[in-house]
Amino acid sequence: MSTEEIINIENEIDEAFGKSELLKLGYSQAVWTLLSVVEDHHFKIRVYNPLDDNGQSIYVDGLINALTYPLQICHKNASVTNNKFSRGLVDKHYSQSNEWIDRAEDYTHFCSIFPLYHNEEIDIQVSGDTLITTDWSAYDLSYEVYDRFVAMRHSESEVCSDPNTIAPLIFLNTTVKGDSFTLNFTPTLVKQLSDHLEHMYNTRFSLPESWKFKHFSIGEFKLVFTAIQSMVYGWFIARQIGCQKGISALGYKSALWTPGKAELISRLSRYTGLDKEKVTIIVGYLTFGDAGIRNPDVAIQPIIDLKNGELALSSLVWLNVNCERNLCVLLNQINEEKKIYSKLVNEKEEKLRDEIVSKLDVLGYDFKYGQIGNTDVDLAVIDRKNKKCLTIELKWFIEPAEIREVIQRSKEVKKGVLQANKVQDAWKRKDRRLVEQLLDIDESYELLAVVAPVNSIGNLSAQDGVTPVIKTWHLISEILDKKDLGIVIEWLMSRNYLPKKDVDYKIKSTEIKSGKWNSTWYGISYA
Repeated sequence: MSTEEIINIENEIDEAFGKSELLKLGYSQAVWTLLSVVEDHHFKIRVYNPLDDNGQSIYVDGLINALTYPLQICHKNASVTNNKFSRGLVDKHYSQSNEWIDRAEDYTHFCSIFPLYHNEEIDIQVSGDTLITTDWSAYDLSYEVYDRFVAMRHSESEVCSDPNTIAPLIFLNTTVKGDSFTLNFTPTLVKQLSDHLEHMYNTRFSLPESWKFKHFSIGEFKLVFTAIQSMVYGWFIARQIGCQKGISALGYKSALWTPGKAELISRLSRYTGLDKEKVTIIVGYLTFGDAGIRNPDVAIQPIIDLKNGELALSSLVWLNVNCERNLCVLLNQINEEKKIYSKLVNEKEEKLRDEIVSKLDVLGYDFKYGQIGNTDVDLAVIDRKNKKCLTIELKWFIEPAEIREVIQRSKEVKKGVLQANKVQDAWKRKDRRLVEQLLDIDESYELLAVVAPVNSIGNLSAQDGVTPVIKTWHLISEILDKKDLGIVIEWLMSRNYLPKKDVDYKIKSTEIKSGKWNSTWYGISYA
């Protein structure tokens, strides 16, 4: 089948997904209902009938990914009306929202299939109303699984919060009336919420707070973002308190925090110490579809303007997104900010090298870096006593979330692999510039070149079967743990850092449908 015919099918699938009875309610009611329903699901799997940690993580990620697509349709197509706005639980609307979210989960898979096809990574055949993709079971999915299962930070670096320590103060400021609740955000409460969550959220930031963009610095953005997170966290706990007090429908009516825009900006200015003008700009950047973003993503712009004088903030989104990563994605979609960001990336990679040297210095290794011919060595870790050398091609880029980003980052990883191969080839040729001038070693050494991105090793297309690709923190923690560069080199060469099918993960087929079109795709779960 021709590419043009595939594109026509893709358009039909998009059109079918964009239809929902919920749109007839008008923009404000449709968006409020969607957000309230997914917020209800989030509350139930976290509190009411909690899943285990892995189950929660998988469920939440899927729900946030799915939510973006109906919100995009509402943003583009739903009419802003003067219809009476209701916060009540309407079974029909709840069901319509659930049905759309269910279809969105299928639609997200189609949104993976077509970009992979256009990038020539899979093929698509058509049989009747069925799309038959390249057999994914023949692919080595361990690299994709690695990115999903191995976080960009050590799991022990993020300290979970204990809500019981802050709950008494939230209890004192929570009012339950009938089937709704509200939380009075006093300066004292917000300060204690921020202090309570500081250790957890600080681990999610690694960029220098001094980095300045057109309107604000990273530090100023962090102040605003974490202040909102703290208040949304408090609202989530207040809902639990409301349930303890017997509120009906698990507090569905007020599950979302919906402050007015002026109120939110005023509170944020007071709690952060930033002037209202700067806070207004940051809030605008974080508002779904603002700042000139054509295809907004709720994870990147998690403030939803209900267009009735209120903003909607969902704990599902606010408590589960990577703020810094998403800010980088956002800045790279705004031309005037993208140029500034690009200039700062080299500085970040230099800081990354310095951080690695600082951590490994306790082992007594030597460190070298520099240019050789048409390539360079970002960092070489040398054990002169045991004659081992590990050269590391560092990669710092925005963590990919959706498939187009995965494809692009994989291309960047591939460039790193080619660079590492040049170093390895220079070693085999005994290139004097590398061996004697830069590394100051001899042929009796064992040398391995690796690529170490901070947050993604890319998919199968980025790998060459020779050069190991591993996340930076994972590599550094292994070196610190083993204290033997030879053992680490063997571990890397054997690819023992990768998850193993049917031992660490399982692949399952998933039937998907949009309109008349259906297909079979795959899902990944823990073994």
